[in-house]
Amino acid sequence: MRKKFKKFLGVLLAVTTVMMTFGACGNTAKEEITVTFMNGETELGKITGAKGEVLTDYEQYEAIEGFEFLGWYEAPSLLETSKQDLTTATFEEDTTLFGSFKSTQVAEDTRVWYIVGTGASKELAASNWAADVDDSVKEACQLKATGNAVNEFAITLNLYAGDQFQIIHDWSWDGQKGFGYFTSIDETQMENGGGLGGSDSTANVNVIMDGNYTITLTTDPENELQDTLTIVRNGDATEQAEAVAKAEESTSSYEVTDATGIVVKGSWVSDWSENKELTRVEGTDQFTITMDLDAGIELYFMVFDNGADTGLGMNATAVTDDASKALLEEAYNIKVAEAGTYTFTVDAGTMTITVTQ
Repeated sequence: MRKKFKKFLGVLLAVTTVMMTFGACGNTAKEEITVTFMNGETELGKITGAKGEVLTDYEQYEAIEGFEFLGWYEAPSLLETSKQDLTTATFEEDTTLFGSFKSTQVAEDTRVWYIVGTGASKELAASNWAADVDDSVKEACQLKATGNAVNEFAITLNLYAGDQFQIIHDWSWDGQKGFGYFTSIDETQMENGGGLGGSDSTANVNVIMDGNYTITLTTDPENELQDTLTIVRNGDATEQAEAVAKAEESTSSYEVTDATGIVVKGSWVSDWSENKELTRVEGTDQFTITMDLDAGIELYFMVFDNGADTGLGMNATAVTDDASKALLEEAYNIKVAEAGTYTFTVDAGTMTITVTQ
């Protein structure tokens, strides 16, 4: 009898163990994550979901009276690359999403918008990054109202590989619009050229492919986060050879005189507004300046004549010797790799720059 009881007890324990094992597997809870939904600095609500699974019930936060919902973004600046499609997106940790809500009653934008930059493009070269220029130059760089939609402005122009640009209003750097504002961009045609403070919104746009392009800007004066840029390549650039030849001719034909001066500006101030004059080496066409710079500071050198900007400038392409290049990061402008004291020597006759530390 005792043997039968022991056998029964053994079977009972085995069955119980199996049942407990299956029960434990069946009761395994999925890890929860919380997604917080924001409209600017205002919290709209939270949803708790399972880690790695698509959310539900988020549509309740997409309806705000008087506004059109445009999408959810992980970046509070509504950077296009951070946009999330919640019909397919999954999250592995607690996440905050920022909604893009465009007012259906947009105020009229009375500002004047321009494209500025540098390069072989005749408009960009003339603008010289919003230098003090004639009104005719500003007119050529102006984005005009299209009439197709409220606050829509556009410009069509030739752009060439190596050109750099941004969009500004009223010939001022307050509220500049760079690479991060483009809602779609062909990476074979344009690339992020980097910007001050590491912000994509203020990053330069680098042109990779020559072409004739139309740039369109749409604005909301009361909500800058709703401002967007698009760019479309219409076809091959016209007058490319003429533009390049003109740029090369203007550099090679410049004659250095006693009235020639060299000025440098850079990212040691946020808006590049401070110019520093180089000292001429007596009896030569060379100019020097010694500066204490933090790592990553960018510089751009300009040629002046009798105190007036000639429109000629020098960037990283003017640095040709290996010793100087070793002190710099690869960039459009001259960008120092490490913090330190640097001496820049500009040869105005050859339009070249050497760098020592």
